[in-house]
Amino acid sequence: MTIKIRVKGAVQGVGFRPFIAETATKYGIKGNVKNIGAAVDILAIGNRDELDLFIESIKSEYPAGAFILDLSAEEIVNYDETSLSEFMIVPSDEIDLSSELPVFLPDIGICDDCMNEMLDEKDRRYHYPLISCAVCGPRVSILNKLPYDRDTTTMIDFEMCGDCDSEYRRGRRRHAQTISCHSCGPQMIFRYSESEVNREEAVEKAIEVLSNGGIIGLKGISGYQLVCLPTTEAATRLRELKGRERKPFAVMFSVLEEISEYCYVNDREKDLLLSSARPIVLLQKKKDFPEQVCRDSRYIGAFLPSSGIHRLLCDELGPLIVTSANKSDQPMIYSDEKFFDIFLDEKNELHADGVLYHKRKINIAQDDSVLFVIRSSKGFSTQFIRRSRGYFPLPVLLKNNSPESCSGASCNKAVLALGADLKNTFAFAKKDKIIPSQHLGDLADVDVFEEYKKLIPYCRGLFHFSFDRMICDKHPGYFSSGYAAKLLQANNLDDSSIIKVQHHHAHIFSVMAESGIDSCIGISFDGTGYGDDGKVWGGEYFYCNETSVKRFGHMSYIKLCGGDMAPKKADLVRDCYRFACDNDGESDIIPDIIRSALNNNINTYETSSVGRLFDAVSSLLGICGYNSYEGECATALEKEAWKYTGIDRPEFELKVYRDDNGNIITDQADFFRQIVECQREGKYNTVLCAYAFHVAITTAIKSVCDIIREETGEKKVCLSGGVFMNRLLLTKTINLLSISGYEVYWNQQVPASDAGISLGQAYYGLMLSE
Repeated sequence: MTIKIRVKGAVQGVGFRPFIAETATKYGIKGNVKNIGAAVDILAIGNRDELDLFIESIKSEYPAGAFILDLSAEEIVNYDETSLSEFMIVPSDEIDLSSELPVFLPDIGICDDCMNEMLDEKDRRYHYPLISCAVCGPRVSILNKLPYDRDTTTMIDFEMCGDCDSEYRRGRRRHAQTISCHSCGPQMIFRYSESEVNREEAVEKAIEVLSNGGIIGLKGISGYQLVCLPTTEAATRLRELKGRERKPFAVMFSVLEEISEYCYVNDREKDLLLSSARPIVLLQKKKDFPEQVCRDSRYIGAFLPSSGIHRLLCDELGPLIVTSANKSDQPMIYSDEKFFDIFLDEKNELHADGVLYHKRKINIAQDDSVLFVIRSSKGFSTQFIRRSRGYFPLPVLLKNNSPESCSGASCNKAVLALGADLKNTFAFAKKDKIIPSQHLGDLADVDVFEEYKKLIPYCRGLFHFSFDRMICDKHPGYFSSGYAAKLLQANNLDDSSIIKVQHHHAHIFSVMAESGIDSCIGISFDGTGYGDDGKVWGGEYFYCNETSVKRFGHMSYIKLCGGDMAPKKADLVRDCYRFACDNDGESDIIPDIIRSALNNNINTYETSSVGRLFDAVSSLLGICGYNSYEGECATALEKEAWKYTGIDRPEFELKVYRDDNGNIITDQADFFRQIVECQREGKYNTVLCAYAFHVAITTAIKSVCDIIREETGEKKVCLSGGVFMNRLLLTKTINLLSISGYEVYWNQQVPASDAGISLGQAYYGLMLSE
């Protein structure tokens, strides 16, 4: 009996074909296996019982790192079964990806087997810094084209030695495309001053420089990093080098036990740290590093080595600051020449003390992914702050848009979503898959925007992706929206191919995409987004039914001055809120220039932003008055609230009412006035006020949902927007809504911030009818 099996999913770059060959041989099956780009095709010859066992083994025993989306099998009648005498891996076919998006693996952190070999003095790869195998190592960052084979990656530049060639044909490195060792493949080089040393000497010299308090560049799996000891002197100098004043640095540790000395780690956090993605996980501090390392954060961004060279450095030196090699807010560097020019030029007063690199090319840079874990009444859940290395280009799978259920012309639509300008990602979408890009950054930065314009066509070529519909933000000044018009011309599409989606609608659609629901109450809280009324939205209450969105209400509008500087200057925003309150005695402490600007509408705008409310209250309470990085004031306010121990606190009320047009309004001016008066009375300290502030917002969200549920019958609630990166607010909101009979959903596969906008845009584009 002969059957053809097709397996779709993440089945390239994880040793899937060797696994199939070994399993087939075990069951006495003849045939072959080959990559076809979006899947693996298997020709299998055997009796029915053997073939049934073979298929069950594929479903249940596939390699670590792989996942199967679909497995189909059909009998081939009249096949010459004598034509094959064994089971073989055959060369990949030319691929056709026109019908669906492929599932390809991200860069994979070093596996336990490779780690053990690298640390074993008797192993031939002892201390080989770039060790990898069929189930770990770089994948998407070195891919030139699909299907994934050695000659379609940047490993084509390195010829295998005899030993590696032998291992490539058998054992756990069978068809491991990144196979290399001390005798072949990329080797480490350390460049410093005008000198270079190689191989083991390069690593030793890098360790010497670091141990003396130096800063080095390191070419990691997915881009360049800057590395130093977590000391006051080194961290201060690193801040100057990167232009990063206050944002905390992440710290890499050798092993999990070492992390546990510094941080509290629960089971979910442990699983994340040890996962193949090797993300940075924000963990509550147990003991601290010097203030210049993590600043005043209550968390340490901790992570484990993703490659052999990271482990070798940490084993010798202990915990290390490891951060992306870029000037603050600029793209991560992945070109050797660019790193040398920016960070190694000794003509510059600020420069690194050396660079540890290799000559394997990197095609796509990816920052380390950043996550945290919350525990709500729904149990543990994982929240992304940055989704990048270890997760890109894995797709978000749409539960309510499977190929089997898809019918009509809209199911054949291919959608390019261009994302937001802040924390930009873009996305490709077709049928039941959406592939969000890695984190890129803020498009207002010239270098980030150039990288964005380069990466979109590069990824389109990689995934053979052609689109017939583009989705962008409604903001008329967004760089991403302007780029849509240029793509329109370049791809010979008409104006109807561009669809603009309101920013906060896209936030809610991103949760709907993840959750597989088609209707919900949407609560979207963030810092800024262009509203349908021309005002700046950021505290929105919606009812969503498929692609239809009704704005039921919003936070009351507050007039701000200062234009684009307002999101940075929390003290300025505080004074604008004071002006809106019009409290007796408050007007005297508002600077004349601010009062004049607000009275005469000079560089002013109205906003419903919850992000600005957090800034104003953080400043009012004397916690933080300036955002040197996005969300700094809000994060400091949340940190203060976490200190609450259950004693008596003030009872603030974010009042809910209907305006003359029937809109649900939550009165943030009155809310701010209550906090001002509480502070003036002096009965409650900063911690109690900060905690009461969070509780009042949560209570108001529940009250708004009650009104919308009463009118629509809807019990599902989606929470999204950057404000819901606040662990305390998110957890309390989930808990209160859940006990009130709501089904609560929130972003867990992409960040709740603007980095998730492209997912929501793409989902909207797929859901639209012709």
